[in-house]
Amino acid sequence: MSILVGFVAGLGLFLFAMQQIEQAVQSLFSEKAAGMLQRATATPMAGILSGALITAIMQSSSLVGLLVLAFVAAGVLQLRHAMAIMLGANVGTTLTGWLVALLGFTLSLSAISLPLAGAGGLVCILLPKGRWHSLGLLMLAFGLLVFGLDNMKLAAEGVALRFDVSWLQGYPPLAYTLVGTLLTAVIQSSSATMLITLSALHGGVIGFPEALALVIGADLGTTMTLLLGVIKGSAEKMQVAAFHVLYNLATAVLAFLFLLPWWPGIAAALGISDPLFALVAFHSGFNLLGIFLFAPFLKPIGSWIRKHVGHSAQGDLLTEISPETVEPALILLEQQSSSLLTAIEEQCRAPLACGSLEQFQRDYQKITDGELLLAEYANRLARQAMNERQVERLGRVRRGVSEGVYALKSIKDVVADLYRLAHCRQPSLADFYLQVSAHLAAFYRASNAEQISSAQHEQKMDALLRQAYQIVALAREQGVSVLNLAREVDESGRHWLRSQALAEQNLTAQSASA
Repeated sequence: MSILVGFVAGLGLFLFAMQQIEQAVQSLFSEKAAGMLQRATATPMAGILSGALITAIMQSSSLVGLLVLAFVAAGVLQLRHAMAIMLGANVGTTLTGWLVALLGFTLSLSAISLPLAGAGGLVCILLPKGRWHSLGLLMLAFGLLVFGLDNMKLAAEGVALRFDVSWLQGYPPLAYTLVGTLLTAVIQSSSATMLITLSALHGGVIGFPEALALVIGADLGTTMTLLLGVIKGSAEKMQVAAFHVLYNLATAVLAFLFLLPWWPGIAAALGISDPLFALVAFHSGFNLLGIFLFAPFLKPIGSWIRKHVGHSAQGDLLTEISPETVEPALILLEQQSSSLLTAIEEQCRAPLACGSLEQFQRDYQKITDGELLLAEYANRLARQAMNERQVERLGRVRRGVSEGVYALKSIKDVVADLYRLAHCRQPSLADFYLQVSAHLAAFYRASNAEQISSAQHEQKMDALLRQAYQIVALAREQGVSVLNLAREVDESGRHWLRSQALAEQNLTAQSASA
C-alpha cells in the first residue's frame, strides 16, 4: 500500500508541478511566444521550428494550440501555417520525456528539490504578482516536479523488487498501445503517461518493447481528449483538431507498423544503450518522421480540411478560449473587438443602406449585444494575473470598443432625421442630406490609410454647421433639427477618431513586444 501511495503522490506532484510551470512560463513568455508565432508564416519549416521551440520552452502544447486557434480565428495565420506550427509543437512536447529521463533517472537532483521548492514558495509569498513572482512560482514548481519524479521512481523500483511483475509483460504490442491511449485519455496528459512508462521501464515492471507501444498509445490518447473538446466547437477549432487527429493517427500507425519492430536495432546502431533515452528518442523519432511525411503536403491537406470540416459548427470562440489563458484570450478579444468595430464602421458609413429605420435598430441592437458579450469576457480576463503591457492592451481594447459604440449611438440618435431628409423634396434640405451622407461615406472609410483626419473632420463639420444655420427654420417645418444632426455627426466622428487611435496604439504595442 505504501508503494502505491508513494507512486500516486509522485504522479500528483508531477501533474501539479507541470500545471504551475505552464502558468509561470505563460506569464513570463506568452507575449514573446505570440509574436514568434505571428512571424512564423514565411515557410512551413519556419512554422515547424517556431512551434517546436515555443512548446519546448513553455512546456505546453495545449497553450500553443490555443494561441494558434486565436490566430487562425483572427485571420493572422492561415490554416496551413497553423498546421506547420502544430507539427512542431508535437516534437517540442517530446522534450518533457528527455527532461524526465535526464533529471529524474540520470541526474540525482532530489537533494535540491525541496530547498528549491521552498525558496520558490517564499518568493511567491513575499513578492507581489509580476515577473519575480512568476520566477518564484517556476522555482517552486520545478522543485516539486523533481520531488514527484523521485517518489515515482522509488515506488516503481519497489514494485519490481517486492512483486512478481512477469505477468505484465509478453502481451501483444497492440494491447500496450491501447493501454497507453486509454491512460492518456483518462489523465489527460501524455507527459504523465511518459513519466509512468519511464518509471515502469526503469523499475523493471515492463520491458523495452512494451514501453515503446505505450508511448505510441500516449500520442494517440491526446487525440481522444482533443476530440471530446471539439464536439460542439467552433469551425476553426474543429479544423485545427482535425489535422491534429489526422497527424497523430497516421504517425502512430507508421510507428507501430514500421518503426517499433526495428527500433531496438536502430537504437543500438545509433549508440543509445540506455533504454530510457532509447525510449524518448523513439518518441521524438516517430514525430520527426511524421513531419517529413506531412510537411510537403500541408497546403492540399489544409484545403481538404477546410472543405470537409467545420462548416456546420456553431461554437463561440469566446467560450472556446478561456480567459485564464491570458495571451490567447487577449488576442481573441482584440480580434473580436476589431470585428465589432468593422460592423460599426459599416453602419455609420451608410446608416440608411439597410432600407428601413426598423432594420437599423435591429442592426444596432445586434452590435450592442456584441458589446455586452465582449465586456463580460473582458471583465473575466481582467481578473487574471497579467503583466503591465497586457493590462494596458486590455484597457485600450475596452476604451476602443466603448468609443466605437458611442460613435454609432450618435448616428442612431439622428437616424430618423436622416431618413426624413432623404425623402424630402426641398432642394436645400436634400442638398444638406447629400453633404452629410458624403461626409459619412468618406469619413467611415474601410481603408485607414484613406481615412479623413481630425483636422479635416473639424473643417467639414464647420461647413455643415454653417449650412445647417441657413436652413434651420425650413428644416423645423419638416420636423428635423439640423443643428442637432450636425452636432451628433460631429460627436460621432470624434468618438470614432479616438477609437481608431486606441486601436493603432495597440498595434504599435504588439509590434514593439514582438
